[in-house]
Amino acid sequence: MNDKQNDAETESGLHPSPSRRDFLTQAGLLAGGMALMSIPGFRTVAQAAVDSRAYSSGTIALELDGQFVDFLKTADGGFAKGDVVVQQLGTSLFPSKHLASIKYQDIAIQCNPVMPKPLFDWIAAELNGSHVRKNGAIVTADFNRVERSRLQFSNALITEIGLPACDAASKEAGLLTVKFAPEFTAPTAGKGGNVIGAVASKQQKAWTPNNFRIRIQGLEDACRYVSKIEALVFKQTIVQDQVGELRNYQKEPAKIEFPNLVLFLSESQAGPFYGWFDDFVVKGNSGQDRERPGVLELLAPDLKEVLLTVNFSNLGIFSFAPVKQESNAEAIRKVKVEMYCERLTLAQGGIVTTQSAPPPSPMVPPQGQPAPAPAPAMTLPGGFTPKVMPR
Repeated sequence: MNDKQNDAETESGLHPSPSRRDFLTQAGLLAGGMALMSIPGFRTVAQAAVDSRAYSSGTIALELDGQFVDFLKTADGGFAKGDVVVQQLGTSLFPSKHLASIKYQDIAIQCNPVMPKPLFDWIAAELNGSHVRKNGAIVTADFNRVERSRLQFSNALITEIGLPACDAASKEAGLLTVKFAPEFTAPTAGKGGNVIGAVASKQQKAWTPNNFRIRIQGLEDACRYVSKIEALVFKQTIVQDQVGELRNYQKEPAKIEFPNLVLFLSESQAGPFYGWFDDFVVKGNSGQDRERPGVLELLAPDLKEVLLTVNFSNLGIFSFAPVKQESNAEAIRKVKVEMYCERLTLAQGGIVTTQSAPPPSPMVPPQGQPAPAPAPAMTLPGGFTPKVMPR
């Protein structure tokens, strides 16, 4: 059987197998392709074409001191930025511009508040006044979790810690925000490894903002009716030290700023808070012995296991006001209570690490002792008479 017969039978469907000519053609193309791929220069060009393809970032990870720490929800900033100086020369209408120095932007990350130990230790040390510098990287991987790029940073100091708001009506995931200022950064190509291999065997537990518990000394019963707590943002000021011949600034920590504790609860249950406000603010009994400790606990979905504890030291109330509400609104009347905080610390789980609490004020009996008689009803502007609950 010759090639013409094979071609005719193939076209008519009688002989579906390829002809000898087709087989030899395909074999030649395959051999030629293999020969081209064996040439080093051609292989480099081909591989570069594959590597240059665009990709979407499916996974973002954080490394500290060369070790994988956690997957991140978001990551932003960190790249270098030139500082432009504008110089007006005489009567010229066109000012002269040039670069004076280089600055590295802060890096902001968001992750689960239930943090792995390396990240928790770094944050806890900052809140305790120990300014720890860290080297690390923000790693970006594609949807196959193959590392594609990384941003290396050095000598980073934490500048902001944002604990998410607690809201009984929220159904969204709560995220912790951490910002840190590196002294310098360097974007590099990814190592090509798979970040799945770096995942810890024990997965971190998720937290939603509607699972929380707040307790303030002497106000435990009223705290049960707290429905919302605003986000807590700790800030650390960083100053830059310009050093002679070096272009990169050295960064040093300066003052710290602890957030106020702002919470909302139903007006009918806010009597004990107003009692403290009346004594502490209106009557002026605002000494340190009248300040109170408090604890905020982020809970697991079963509302029993404590995932993260926020400890407040020396809380002092300074504002008590009803929330603005419209007429005929189908909403429960609420009040907003604001307290300053001298110090804030974190603990994993239910372990409380605050310093010894100050002695209770005369209006707050220690636990286990009989409570005094309820205070007389107080009338606020607008005719509201708060309910004073026995402590």
